Amino acid sequence: MAAVDSFQNGVLQCEIEPNGFDFSNCTRNCALARMGAAPPRLNSTGTTIVAVTYKDGVVMGADSRATAGNIIADKHCEKVHYITDSIYACGAGTAADLDQVTKMLSSSLRLLELNTGRKARVITALRIAKQHLFNYMGYIGAYLLIGGVDPTGPYLYDVSANGVTMARPFAAQGSGSYAAITVLEKDFKIGMTEEEASNLVQVALHAGMHGDNASGNSLNLVVITPEKTIFRGPIVPDFCNKPEPIESDYKFKTGSTTVLKKKEIKFDIVESMDMH
Repeated sequence: MAAVDSFQNGVLQCEIEPNGFDFSNCTRNCALARMGAAPPRLNSTGTTIVAVTYKDGVVMGADSRATAGNIIADKHCEKVHYITDSIYACGAGTAADLDQVTKMLSSSLRLLELNTGRKARVITALRIAKQHLFNYMGYIGAYLLIGGVDPTGPYLYDVSANGVTMARPFAAQGSGSYAAITVLEKDFKIGMTEEEASNLVQVALHAGMHGDNASGNSLNLVVITPEKTIFRGPIVPDFCNKPEPIESDYKFKTGSTTVLKKKEIKFDIVESMDMH
């Protein structure tokens, strides 16, 4: 009870004096730890997704490796999700959550287009996604890059699993984003051509896939312009191809290695798997 009382007093004090930084969550976490509450379990997911805006549109891309812990579960996972003809979303996080969230977005925007007779805007997709994710406070593992072109221009938005969103000229998400974002920050410039933007996205994805064990296998790109949408992939980088077989012979003759010590171990066969 003492831990609970101190926690409540800390919360009341923060409510009375709201100025400055609020560290009430630190008090809460300490109180919960003293009461024996287990901290939330964090899951690491592997992905590299990248998106860039350019002069007339948006280029988005992702790798295709899905992992289950330290195991590669799927080498051809589709992480570039269709929303509408001119809006796509790249997803990082839990594959099942991403599939369901993007399907919900796609169906909601299609119904909106049928009801209004107009193409859905990118900001509408963002609004639906952020409200849905905020309701679940991060328990839906969907980190999205929503991009597209509507009558008002090209747009790119970064969406976190807890509903926090931000408009960006370029963005990267996933465990390989640390390597990818360095390439984007170095080479991105305003007013790029479609070819420059596509090359930049591919180089950033290569960096993320090469520097992250949980990203790789192949990549997919989507180029969205006011006139059309082009999907490219799967593209397999050179470093993702199987290595060539070793041609040199590393077999050595008997006696090449000096034997320093010998030890014999006697054992009994308890059970044999040999077929008679």
